[in-house]
Amino acid sequence: MIKAKKSLGQNFLIDKKIIEKITSITNIKNKLVLEIGPGTGNLTSYILKKNPKKLVVIEKDNELASNLENKFNNQISIINEDILKINETTLFTDKAIVFG
Repeated sequence: MIKAKKSLGQNFLIDKKIIEKITSITNIKNKLVLEIGPGTGNLTSYILKKNPKKLVVIEKDNELASNLENKFNNQISIINEDILKINETTLFTDKAIVFG
C-alpha cells in the first residue's frame, strides 16, 4: 500500500464522482493533455478513457513514477521530475489541457 508523503504535500484523489466531474469539464478526446502529480493514477485512468491524443504526466516521487510505469505500460509518457524544474514550453508544440 502506498502512503502519501507529507513532505511532498501528497493527497491522493480517490472519489470516482469527483474524478468524473473533473474529466467532464472539458473535451479531452484527441487533445494533448498534461497531468501534474498523477500520484497513484486514479485521475490518469479516467483521462485515458476520454481518448486523448497524448497524455504526459509529471511525477516527482520516484516510487509513484515507477508504479505508474507498471500500471499504464506505454499508454502515457512519464516525466519523473519536479514540475518546478520543467520548462513546459518544451513539452508540446501545440496547446495542451492541464490537470493538476
